[in-house]
Amino acid sequence: MATKKTAIDDLTGGLLLMIIFTTGWTILAAYFFGGIDYYLAAIVFGTSIIYMMYSYLQLQKATKQLPTITTAPNRKKERWFYIVFILEGVAILLVQNILVNIGRHELFICGIALVVGLHFIPLAKIFNRRLDYYIGSWTILVAVVGLLLINSNSYAYTTVNAFVCAGCAISTSLYGFQKISQAKVYIKQQAY
Repeated sequence: MATKKTAIDDLTGGLLLMIIFTTGWTILAAYFFGGIDYYLAAIVFGTSIIYMMYSYLQLQKATKQLPTITTAPNRKKERWFYIVFILEGVAILLVQNILVNIGRHELFICGIALVVGLHFIPLAKIFNRRLDYYIGSWTILVAVVGLLLINSNSYAYTTVNAFVCAGCAISTSLYGFQKISQAKVYIKQQAY
């Protein structure tokens, strides 16, 4: 069934998700950092979140001025998106259960980050978005380094988890900024 929407609706929807995920990773980073680093994480990523929220509200306002387009959903892409999304959720549950059963709960944050990073790779192919490869690779790298550091007992797992969460918040922030940039370019083109 065809739907009416503006050309930036998908971008604003993606931006909203990045606001939510950046907030989640920031809360976790602040929790694991504790102390003065708590404030540093809150200020750095809080600024990013506020910028994304402000941009989201501005873009929502701008959609009222944009023409609507009728689009037929791409069922194949939608199906693959939901398959990846479901597999990601199942993988996170499996990772959590495995780690609890083997008594390695301290690896859970890195495990989530690894699954999240991996989910970007098929999405890059499904939606033909090069940025997904970069974001996914970065997130996978952060997760693997975190796993190695925790397993080597080089640093306290809370410190490593804080940096892994911060690395993931960087990913979601950059992704959100890209959505904002794309939407602004489209709006600017419509003004001419």
